[in-house]
Amino acid sequence: MTACCALFYFATRMLIAKPPLESSVSQPAVVRSVSVSGSRMQVALTTQVGRPYNAADVSRDVRTLWNTGRFEDVRAEVVGEDVRFRVVEARRYLLRKMLLEPSTLGVRLAIPEGTLLDRPRAEAIAREARKQLEADGYADARVQPELIPVAAGRADLHLAITPGERIHVREVQFVGEAALGPADLQHALGALRIRHILGWRLPPAYSAEAVDADLARIRSLYVSRGYLESRVRLANAEIRGKSARIAIDVDAGPRHPAASRPCDFCAALLRQRRAAERQGILDFSATLTARPDGDFATSFERGAVYRVGRIEFLGNRHFSDAMLRRNFLLEEGQLLDGRLLRKSIDRLNRTKLFEPTDASQVLLSPAGKGVADVVVRLKELKRGSWRISGPVGPPSFAGALEASVRSRLPPWGSGVFELATYTASVSVFAFAHPVLPLLMGDPRRSLLPVLALTRPYAPGEGWTSGFFIAPQLSWRAPAVAYGATQLEQRLLPVLEGDRGLTPELPVTVAGPSGDGTMFCNPPAPRFAKLRAGLGIGLRVLGAFTGI
Repeated sequence: MTACCALFYFATRMLIAKPPLESSVSQPAVVRSVSVSGSRMQVALTTQVGRPYNAADVSRDVRTLWNTGRFEDVRAEVVGEDVRFRVVEARRYLLRKMLLEPSTLGVRLAIPEGTLLDRPRAEAIAREARKQLEADGYADARVQPELIPVAAGRADLHLAITPGERIHVREVQFVGEAALGPADLQHALGALRIRHILGWRLPPAYSAEAVDADLARIRSLYVSRGYLESRVRLANAEIRGKSARIAIDVDAGPRHPAASRPCDFCAALLRQRRAAERQGILDFSATLTARPDGDFATSFERGAVYRVGRIEFLGNRHFSDAMLRRNFLLEEGQLLDGRLLRKSIDRLNRTKLFEPTDASQVLLSPAGKGVADVVVRLKELKRGSWRISGPVGPPSFAGALEASVRSRLPPWGSGVFELATYTASVSVFAFAHPVLPLLMGDPRRSLLPVLALTRPYAPGEGWTSGFFIAPQLSWRAPAVAYGATQLEQRLLPVLEGDRGLTPELPVTVAGPSGDGTMFCNPPAPRFAKLRAGLGIGLRVLGAFTGI
């Protein structure tokens, strides 16, 4: 009796363990039906009716459904000869606001209000925040996203940040056969360079990306000096607590006997790229090839010519498209000039109405042969703010103690009367034996409440911006502030030139034993030190009397 029970038990276990939909190893069963329940989304699946059942195909289909990013749960069930995929669609919300806790770590995420969010999108935003923290030295940072519903179809995105310890670079050493002096190598460092300002030692943040970027820069320096076969690698990165010490191994190798060094070609290459940009060419690459006679041959590759299709702004909930377009230098239908696009983004940043925007927030989308749409993602600054500030130095010379509350006006009107471009403020100034209060109606007063209406300077608004109206003050104060603001905002771009607007150009240098990359940086403008000094003077003037 016991043997019969055992035989029955093992037979039952084998039936249960038998693979689904397979009558035998040589004759797999044919799929009778395939269904996806829980969603109406159409997805091309590998598992098809009439084909032999294959467990690998089912697993592949599960991954396909997950990779759409539309579902928060995916399961596969096999019942007889039927394959069923059960999915749960991820709930999607319109973003009301984003909360970062803590908000003092410098994370910048240009996610405008009204963006459609689901769980996968929230996790992608958290990964971007973590990437920024790692680049700023927080190697063990963690960011936990949470969607908090606040109304029908709307939610807040809360990012809980655990930064961990911030790591700084305390020392960078160069070992090996460097051939170049330590000063040249230290100057070639970018993100890892330790700077000294007024006797203060400012160590940079450590990150793997910063190390990789500076290794490429040092390699570029050697290529530019004619060391085409040089090798640069990370020898050691010693991290102890909050400090990192880095050793870089350099093998310069032989110097190529070139009649002209590769860097001598940079000015010509940058001019060639600028000429291509004027023609609407965004893709430009250059190659220098070492010739047997010791010189270099230059070759270029240019991409397609594009014109501007549609210009679209996302995230400007309180500002009109017309105001943004007045600050934009590109127009629909004209050639897509990369420099004008970068300058347009810089002009939008100078309005100080949005979070700082860079190239990562600009999308160029092909819209036909030779046409590309320009989409700019913006994130508005908060409508209201407050501040308490004091003078740097004696109040009788450096100004007043100020306490103020500011708020933008509602999005009504257009043109010069677009109220969203105005700020209303209530301030209280405290003076001590004042010099600057000579601009007031009564210089004997030491405590002054001010109700003001301000329109900050915007390049596209020109003379109709950069002013304030304050009935409590005499006409001299608004007039001086308006003149100082116009002078500062119009002269600073002239003094700075293209600094920050022209990106470096990577150039491939083909040598006898392999290729290297050299970065061509735009040359400094004429009288660079004089320009920098005048720029500092203008900013100081604007800080004292401007808006």
